[in-house]
Amino acid sequence: MGPDGEYHASASYLAVIEKFGEVEPYVSIRAAEDRHSSALVRQLERLGIEVPENPYLGKLQAPSDLTTAARAWADGEVANIAMYDTLLAQTDDAALFRVLTNLRRASADVHLPAFQAAAEQGGTLTPEQMAEFQTGRP
Repeated sequence: MGPDGEYHASASYLAVIEKFGEVEPYVSIRAAEDRHSSALVRQLERLGIEVPENPYLGKLQAPSDLTTAARAWADGEVANIAMYDTLLAQTDDAALFRVLTNLRRASADVHLPAFQAAAEQGGTLTPEQMAEFQTGRP
């Protein structure tokens, strides 16, 4: 178990932000991925497992346009959800199970729908639209 999924996602969103600027949903979801990585790091530390550095920072390139990025990151969230399903099936540690469940929920209920909506709208969302995804209220 490691934070590779979150590390990769955070570096991917950072590449988009560096290329296209502070656009949603990349800014908000990158911040969330960083929080997710921190939650996983705390679990690794609690379990006495060495915490790796993020090997992806500065090594990933953004797609050529934001629509392609949104589609790619939607696919990435689907993969992230599958990763969490696999990890959840492999643990009986209650604290870890709770963290993984929360992270899976964020991917499925916020990140994936936000990237899907962004892909349908030219690759971005307004800050107001992103807030709707985050709160679950239109």
